Amino acid sequence: MNETKPSWSLKLLLSSSLAISGTAIVPFQLDSSGIQSTVAEAASTYTTTANLNLRLSAATWSPVLLTIPSGSSVTYISTYGSWYKVSYGGKTGYVASQYVSVSNTSAYYKTTDRLNMRLTAASWSDVVTVIPADATVKYVSRYGSWYKVTFNGKTGYVASAYLTPTSDPVPPSDYYKTTANLNLRLSAASWSDVLTVIPAGSVVKYVSRYDSWYKVTYNGKTGYVASEYLKPTTVTTPTDTNGTGKTVVIDAGHGGNDPGAVYGSVYEKVIALDIAKRLAGVLSSTYDYNVKLTRSNDTYLSLEQRVSLNKSYKGEVFVSLHANSSVYNTAHGHEVLVPTSESYTTNPYISASRSLGSSINKEIASRISTIQNRGVKYQNVYVVGRNVSPSTLVEYGFISNSSDRSHLTSTTYRQRMAEATASGIHQFMRSYY
Repeated sequence: MNETKPSWSLKLLLSSSLAISGTAIVPFQLDSSGIQSTVAEAASTYTTTANLNLRLSAATWSPVLLTIPSGSSVTYISTYGSWYKVSYGGKTGYVASQYVSVSNTSAYYKTTDRLNMRLTAASWSDVVTVIPADATVKYVSRYGSWYKVTFNGKTGYVASAYLTPTSDPVPPSDYYKTTANLNLRLSAASWSDVLTVIPAGSVVKYVSRYDSWYKVTYNGKTGYVASEYLKPTTVTTPTDTNGTGKTVVIDAGHGGNDPGAVYGSVYEKVIALDIAKRLAGVLSSTYDYNVKLTRSNDTYLSLEQRVSLNKSYKGEVFVSLHANSSVYNTAHGHEVLVPTSESYTTNPYISASRSLGSSINKEIASRISTIQNRGVKYQNVYVVGRNVSPSTLVEYGFISNSSDRSHLTSTTYRQRMAEATASGIHQFMRSYY
């Protein structure tokens, strides 16, 4: 029987296949040196097991570009027989594969320089965004010397030579400070609607994370910000202000899902908490009182919980802070609420509560004459009438009135309000205790 002998070219193809037996068949291409090599779309990085020469081509006689130290991480590009084409230190060349071992790809990388994120794995591809130096990106997959990553809600390709493995992001802080004016967006995307612009140096509360976006709350609004413009910070709470004097409990009204009075982007709960923190600072640093807050962040508390906290803190006085509102925008001014003599009131310190309220009202009126003084009023208010120490409630002005609102949204005036309230509390404490 006659056989047709295989052609010389077919023999070469078969022998080439045998030479790389055990290797999965993958697409191949000619690299810049004309050498045929396989291309990996997704593979591990490698670690050198000895000092290893990086050569210009896949041959022992080829010029040495540099010597890679033992234990170094190299980025795999492709295979040529027993040689690996890799990148290291910004250079690309060939190393003997027996002197490298597989190392796991990190889930996160840090950029070593400003880095273009491109639409595809090619240097001529469109730039999606520019990633700042020292930014953390999340690894998705690999194509040769390119890594597909996500950063600030965008996904694209970056040159792996400019990345260094890093550990998973540090567990989130409860609070962050903005390092620049920062857009708070409706969703985790750079094209999403802007809810508000957060000024540089502001403190935001962390809620959750979506890749490089953080969901945060600021001034009663919740949305997403680019995490690269945040740095962890701590919020000093009044429970940490341990003066040697008597205990004063400050109650920031509303909070959490209870915003209190609202006018546009102005929330009573935000104003109350800001004044409360300022007041705590003045009482502690100026008058050396031991100050406690019923809430130090945007948390909901029932009226019963507020009174219960005052009991547990053994407060000598209790002051609740609020802002007023009315359907009539002409209503304006500050006022102080004290307990009535009706059966509703179970607080045994009715007279002392009225003295406390009068003292605070007098100081606010004398120090901030640009806000009308509506005086001291007797009302059935739970945190005043059902409490167990001299207690009062301060309404600093009407959010619904443009003049009062300008005072309430001014950090200068809120500080003055806090200082006036602190002085009123101190005047009462000196005369009563």
